[in-house]
Amino acid sequence: MKINMKHLKPIWILVTFLLSTSVIAKGTQEQLSLNHPKFDEPLSFDINLPAGYHGETDKSYIVLFDLHHYAHTYLSGMHDWMSHNGEWPWLKTIIVTPSGGNPVGKLFDVTGKSTPMLDFFESSLFPAIDAKYRTKSFRIISGFRRNGSIALSSLLNKPKLFNAYFVVSPELDNDYAGIMSNAKKKLENLDEKPRFLLITTGESVKEDHQLDSYTEFLEIIKKHTPKSLDLNERTLEQHYHMSMPLIATAMGIELLFDDIHNGLAPDSEIAKSGFDAIVKHYQWLSSEKYGFEVSPFFSLRNRGNLLLESSPQQAITLFEKMRDLYADDAYAIYYLANAHATVGDFEKAIILQKQAVQMSESMLTWHQKRHKKYLQSFQEQAKLR
Repeated sequence: MKINMKHLKPIWILVTFLLSTSVIAKGTQEQLSLNHPKFDEPLSFDINLPAGYHGETDKSYIVLFDLHHYAHTYLSGMHDWMSHNGEWPWLKTIIVTPSGGNPVGKLFDVTGKSTPMLDFFESSLFPAIDAKYRTKSFRIISGFRRNGSIALSSLLNKPKLFNAYFVVSPELDNDYAGIMSNAKKKLENLDEKPRFLLITTGESVKEDHQLDSYTEFLEIIKKHTPKSLDLNERTLEQHYHMSMPLIATAMGIELLFDDIHNGLAPDSEIAKSGFDAIVKHYQWLSSEKYGFEVSPFFSLRNRGNLLLESSPQQAITLFEKMRDLYADDAYAIYYLANAHATVGDFEKAIILQKQAVQMSESMLTWHQKRHKKYLQSFQEQAKLR
């Protein structure tokens, strides 16, 4: 049988593509290789790019790093699921892990007296990632067991390398990596840059050798953590040992980005200080905590909705300022329309909501349907008066 090579050419191109670039969920995986004088072969890292990366050329992304070469299997899938609905609750992220067989972990000094692996990350790995990919300056490190200890070592010894830390069941016994002996002093010396730490522990057979160390370390960190470090401590003893990294990752993402997706509590001190105070707080979050613009939209909404219950005219004033700040946002118009409807001014509510419906035409279908439903509700209520 004669094989037509012309027909095979497209198949060969496809096979070559699949061998060079792996499809991860709806994103893609690439490799980045770097030389290190201690190793004969380059150190390769898997770079998992989020869905839409190559099309959204004007967009930059935060970076999450995990030292376990197999962690990308759950991190990429979880990220794709948790970010596909409008980056809620997980902002689109570039996920970096060592490739299988990468010996970079051998650089880690378990005594804690030096930091050759973290030095390599600082001088080579992350500058190379930033040079090749469109990254934001915000970085997360996640780690399970000894890799969690490495994340803590980074917080204590290279605090400028990462902004957030997801630490799961870290190895602490026998002063691993010098963490127990150095935590007090180095935590107290952290600067005022905002940082986030989630540390989770369990009680499985793989952890029972260091339950006392957990207790001791948590006492140290609670006592000596500066206000600039957002400390979150959770116990996951009710979960299976191998489930904990996944649970902690989801928990960490929700906690870390809560002030983006949910906003301030409407009765918080900042919220009670009013519109300008809320906006100023989010300007601080943008410049100091995240390093990229964070919107006060949900915090303003939360405060306005609370005011509707007791001071509707104040709520209308706030929502008018919010509408002016977000002049192109259909929901900003809706909240003002709803405030007018709450005080019985359905004529004004309907005029505003018609504007919102028109503005929603460029949004996803379910948003369009929602705004039409809001308008219908106002119209029906107006007929009943």
